[in-house]
Amino acid sequence: MKKTDRFSAAGVAAAIILGASLIGNAVFYARSTVLERELQMQRQREITDIADAMSDIEINLQKLLIACGAAQSVELLSRTALLAQQVENGLSRLPLEINTAANAMKFTGQMGDYAIALAAQVSGGSMLSGDDEQRLRQLLEACRSLNEYLASNGRMIYSADVRMQDVLPGEAQETVYPTLIYDGPFSDGKGGTPKGLTGERITREEARQIAARAAGTTADRTQDAWDSGGAFEAFGFTAQTPQGNINVQITGQGGHVLWMMPEKAEFSAKKDRETCLDAAKIWLADVGFGQMEPCFVQEYDGMIVANFASLQDGVLIYPDQVKVQVSMESGTVVGAECSQYLTNHAERKDLVPKVERETAREMVSDRLEILSERLCLIPGHEREQLCWGFEGAYQDAVYWVFVDARTGKTADLLRVIDTPQGETAL
Repeated sequence: MKKTDRFSAAGVAAAIILGASLIGNAVFYARSTVLERELQMQRQREITDIADAMSDIEINLQKLLIACGAAQSVELLSRTALLAQQVENGLSRLPLEINTAANAMKFTGQMGDYAIALAAQVSGGSMLSGDDEQRLRQLLEACRSLNEYLASNGRMIYSADVRMQDVLPGEAQETVYPTLIYDGPFSDGKGGTPKGLTGERITREEARQIAARAAGTTADRTQDAWDSGGAFEAFGFTAQTPQGNINVQITGQGGHVLWMMPEKAEFSAKKDRETCLDAAKIWLADVGFGQMEPCFVQEYDGMIVANFASLQDGVLIYPDQVKVQVSMESGTVVGAECSQYLTNHAERKDLVPKVERETAREMVSDRLEILSERLCLIPGHEREQLCWGFEGAYQDAVYWVFVDARTGKTADLLRVIDTPQGETAL
């Protein structure tokens, strides 16, 4: 072989090796990029989970400051301890600089231990002292600071330059601890065999007439659509209306509106809230749901979306809810979700309280400025509870306190959160 041929062959071989190396590096780089992206997404999920848990801790601590009764305080403290452990575990999986991680985990660990200690104290018969409440306020401020930091600096949290002393107030770090919409309130119902499916079996044509009336159109403009089975066997229709097509399902038993849903879900806001709520009340009575009252209202996409609860003898029945969507463009009902009402609705007996309103009011924290009060029925763990419901304000926040009207004990405590769409109860 000639010398030039040997050099040529060697050059080709070198080129092949170089090409293979470049390809291998490119593949390795691509895999590394994918892994790095997946790791970044995992870390971002961790931060989101931590921030969510911190928000829940914040809500619990706010509730504790106005809680009445040992059982309620113990439940809130137990939840706080579990959430603090969740935050501590989440922080341990983030690539924080060692001192940052240690300070943050120490803080959440102490908070969990303190919550457990307070729960034991309250269970033993001792209520929260003034010092306890002061420390709870300190924890609340620290949680707010940490949560705000996580929300606004999610990407920076991976940096070794992040210092937890910039996040937590010095006072909270130095504290020596003992050796924080469902729509609206009770909007998830209770479930079980439908109690509100009353009446005889109806035909498709009868269901078509009901669907047309509910959608505000005529039967000849209401076409067949898909049916549904299960506990709520229903006929399906698509109704042509001035607001666009509306899908409607009518139960085969009794001919009840199961749900309505507009195909177009964005409208111009021309009508005010009260006009839309009045239209919803009229619609509910017209399609057979009787007298109902709004208990939770939101606004989005040019619609008023309101949860209505039924009334019986002046008592607001929270388990019997219908969610209604009203177009703010036309002021007419374009959507509804009625399964919770059809599941729970029945005539209730014994809606007479054994505990007077004034007595129940004594169970509400003195810190709470009472805004309204009424008798209501709420879902409980084992049975529905007749309660006195008190709406109140404390430090620019709104709360609902429910006191059992038969036992005089606190049954539930909700905080109302303002959102861009309206209010959410937690």
